[in-house]
Amino acid sequence: MPRSAPLTLVLAAMMMSPALAQPDSDVGVDLTGVEIECVFLGPCFPDQVRDSISSPFPAGPVQTIVPASGYQWTLGGTLDTTFPLSSFIPTGSTLEELLDTLQAGNSFLTRGYVRYPAAALPDPVNQIWSEPFSGVFGDEGFELDLSITIELVLDQAGALTASLKDIDIPTGFLTGSATFTDGFAQLDTWTPSPRQQTEWHFDADLSSAPGSDNAQLRYLDDPAFGVILGGVGDETNPNPSTPTGITQAQSSFITTTALGISGPGGAEDSVYRTSPARNLSTLNPDHRRAVGLALFPATQPLYPGKFFGQWTMVFDLYIPSEAWFEDFPANTIARQFPLALIQGNHNNDNTADTFFRNAGGQMTFGNSGVDFSSAVYKPLPIAPDTWFRLALVSDDFTTGIMRVFLDGVFQFETNSDWYYNQVDPTAPAYADGELVDPADWTAWGAFPSPWARSTGSAPGSAGPTTCSSTICLFADLVGGRSETVYLANMYFADDTLSDAEILALGGPSADGIVLTGPAMCNAADLAEPFGALDFTDVIAFLTAFGSMDPAADLAAPTGVFDFSDVLTFLGAFGSGCP
Repeated sequence: MPRSAPLTLVLAAMMMSPALAQPDSDVGVDLTGVEIECVFLGPCFPDQVRDSISSPFPAGPVQTIVPASGYQWTLGGTLDTTFPLSSFIPTGSTLEELLDTLQAGNSFLTRGYVRYPAAALPDPVNQIWSEPFSGVFGDEGFELDLSITIELVLDQAGALTASLKDIDIPTGFLTGSATFTDGFAQLDTWTPSPRQQTEWHFDADLSSAPGSDNAQLRYLDDPAFGVILGGVGDETNPNPSTPTGITQAQSSFITTTALGISGPGGAEDSVYRTSPARNLSTLNPDHRRAVGLALFPATQPLYPGKFFGQWTMVFDLYIPSEAWFEDFPANTIARQFPLALIQGNHNNDNTADTFFRNAGGQMTFGNSGVDFSSAVYKPLPIAPDTWFRLALVSDDFTTGIMRVFLDGVFQFETNSDWYYNQVDPTAPAYADGELVDPADWTAWGAFPSPWARSTGSAPGSAGPTTCSSTICLFADLVGGRSETVYLANMYFADDTLSDAEILALGGPSADGIVLTGPAMCNAADLAEPFGALDFTDVIAFLTAFGSMDPAADLAAPTGVFDFSDVLTFLGAFGSGCP
């Protein structure tokens, strides 16, 4: 997962008596004077902790917040820096500018939204959000590393604590310091947005299933997205030699009967045959940069966060023997990584995060969270040539844990991840705030290009930035480690499903995962009940067309809504259902 540059602020909660303050809908902590510094050739400052009891913001009585089912946090402040840190972060820079200097676009991490389903604070310390940052300033020969964590927690009475923790600045030379001349951490109650969920059945393309919300799937190297950014070692620059269209050429939609295998649950099904995470026609490592799928969560504006850390993904998967074993059946030398499932970076600029790893014939599963080396692989009781349902329920905000389920049954916990969600489809913009040109948005098919970058001229921009709004699947830049597998169904939600909900899903099924209603009989079958065409489908099309909903973009979906879409609908409607 793309963790931002080396800076870690921690918000931690402190114990207090409920009698000290009357809780209300917000609470603040004053960060003025909080300092990041390491002694020359010596230790770094200890964790810097402030709380809403001794350092309320604004100044005045102590502050606490009421228990709620959701919270919104905001961080801000201005920094006074000394040399040599001031060479990279000038005195007077804001916290947002610091984060964007470490990694362009990371200023949106200073505001976030978290669901708190229990709507209570029963534990002594209740984590709201914790995020490590790390990065490097400067050029080779004069580099300055930083790492630090931002964490936000509440105590039982609703007191908030803000801290800088795990500060690390390797001190081969004088590093300088950064001190908040003013700063704050603010927490407000938030009414959580409804769960948004999208499902794919891969009947013939990457379209979502009936009843889905707004998330979309596209090929990561779709030519409509433009020139691919650079490959290994040069990931931020365009590389015109990197071809497009490889993923689609190396993958297909096919029935289980045509594959000669049983379908999920024993019923025939149409499945997506994935591409390996590399271009099979060349060994050039740059040419695996764009191989894979791109998932656009599209949860804004209903969920207002520009990134999210509470999510669920469910996959109905089949790993064939050819992927499980190298040179099968001539020998049984295990492939180490038969499947790279998720690459959290929005455009595959490093190793995948979530892998299946073959350990001497025993399949294991791990998610790295911060970096690939941090992944802990645990046994997963699956076998080759067998359908299984994998459910991942990740709460990176309040627990920092991902729960892993197989066929509805809990298996183990592993590292969690947050994912990008920066683009609001109703007002698309790059991560630095620059608006996307409407012509570009149309050309991309109303989907944020993983490869386009802003001009870098927006106020406060640290330079050209990407849209930062997609999740890569079956993609791995470092090694191209993912083989061909079969995917019958996939489900995404911007919320954590409960253990009971996952258990109720059971094992793989040709009917789907959550959205298992009757399939649409053709492109004009837009309204329930599906499987029949009537006036409700006409109304549904006109409504979707008027609002430029992708459901009405029927003529070779392009993001353009015109008379060709109307003709396509009329043709499909006139043909009737079989």
